[in-house]
Amino acid sequence: MILLVRSLRVSVAIVTYRRAWALPYSLTSLVNQTRRPDEVVVVFKPSGDGSEEVISRFSSSLPIKLVIQREGFVVQAYQMAIDNASGDIILFLDDDAVAEEKWIEKYIELFKELPNVAGIGGTIYKAYLNNDVLLKTQEYFISAKSST
Repeated sequence: MILLVRSLRVSVAIVTYRRAWALPYSLTSLVNQTRRPDEVVVVFKPSGDGSEEVISRFSSSLPIKLVIQREGFVVQAYQMAIDNASGDIILFLDDDAVAEEKWIEKYIELFKELPNVAGIGGTIYKAYLNNDVLLKTQEYFISAKSST
C-alpha cells in the first residue's frame, strides 16, 4: 500500500504601513527561500511612501495577494491577513524583518512533527543595514537571559 502525504500549503502574511524602505529586504528573503510560499498575503494600508511600487516590483517573482486596508489598525490588519490566507499554515513576517533561507522549510517540518499544535514561535536575530547592504548576525534581538 502506498501512503500519499499531502504537502502543506504555506501562506506568508505581511502587514505593512509606511515601510517602503524595508519591504524589499523582507520580500527578497521570501524569494530566496529553499521552499517558496504558496502565497504571500500583503495587507497594505496606503501611505504614499512608495510601498505600492515595491510590492508591484515583487509581484512577478512572488505569488502576492494584495489586500488593501482602508480603515482600522494593526489588529484588524492581522485579521484581514488571516481571513485572506488559503494555506494550511500561515507564517507571519514583519514588514521590516528578513526570513532566513530555510524559514518556511523549517516550519513545515515542525508542523509535520507536531500535527496537533496550532502555533509556534521563533528566535529573532538582529540584522543591520550598512550602505543598503543587509548584514545578518547571530546576535539575539531580545536577550535570552532574564533581566531580573
